[in-house]
Amino acid sequence: MPLHEIPVRDRILDALSHSGDAWVSGQKLSSTFGISRAAVSKHIMTLREEGNIIESVPHRGYRMVSRADPWAGENIHTGLHTECLGQSRWIWLKETGSTNQIATGAALNGAETGLVVVARRQNEGRGCRGHEWVHLPGSLCFSVLMRPEISPGELPGLPLLVMKACAAAVRRCGGPELERVPPNDLCLHGRKVGGILVESMFYNDAMQWMVAGIGLNVNVPLMAFPQELRKTASSLYVGSGRPFSITGLMQAILEELETVFRERTMCAPPHDCLHRQNR
Repeated sequence: MPLHEIPVRDRILDALSHSGDAWVSGQKLSSTFGISRAAVSKHIMTLREEGNIIESVPHRGYRMVSRADPWAGENIHTGLHTECLGQSRWIWLKETGSTNQIATGAALNGAETGLVVVARRQNEGRGCRGHEWVHLPGSLCFSVLMRPEISPGELPGLPLLVMKACAAAVRRCGGPELERVPPNDLCLHGRKVGGILVESMFYNDAMQWMVAGIGLNVNVPLMAFPQELRKTASSLYVGSGRPFSITGLMQAILEELETVFRERTMCAPPHDCLHRQNR
């Protein structure tokens, strides 16, 4: 593609990426690309919303910490070691109200077990008891459809199993040990970094489906948190000082989910995944 046809935002991203750990002033970006300082700031904001970690310091400029993972899951199956979860259908959304809304709608329409719904931005995220989940740039938000064989009495324990899987996945990826705070919070040093929302449907005491919604602050820099959340919320990046592969972390969570549910004999064997939804 000719240089003049490449969006300015992408050219700014490349310029910052090729600068390594060096700071690039807003004035230099403004002069290089023939746009105003305000336009530079707007493009930087958009790049952050896409999951890129870009630091900014007055009188120094901008510095790239970590680029966002490639979007739309072109390589999602490379390195995904599951037999059921994530092996059927994926729905990739740049923006949605709630991934759980999309996944539960698909479940009601007979979607295959293992369906995964991922969103770059979620603007109606929900926690338990109707609480709002604030989506921040660099977060991981996705939902997975499962059909474990459980009774209604086991339902309260499902969020704890999902939190166990998430905490194990973070450890596998070299992240910090997360605290599991019932009913559905994942915390680091007393600050919330993630939340779980499990929704399900039963018929005659038999589970028809469950959707596990997972929201995790992964590569969210401190400056991205609203001032009112900085004392109560955190991210893996803030807590560990290093960025994570969001794709790799999502793969690890799916693998740990499958393992955790199998250990509890609550998830059908892989060859029964499609069979169970039609019987």
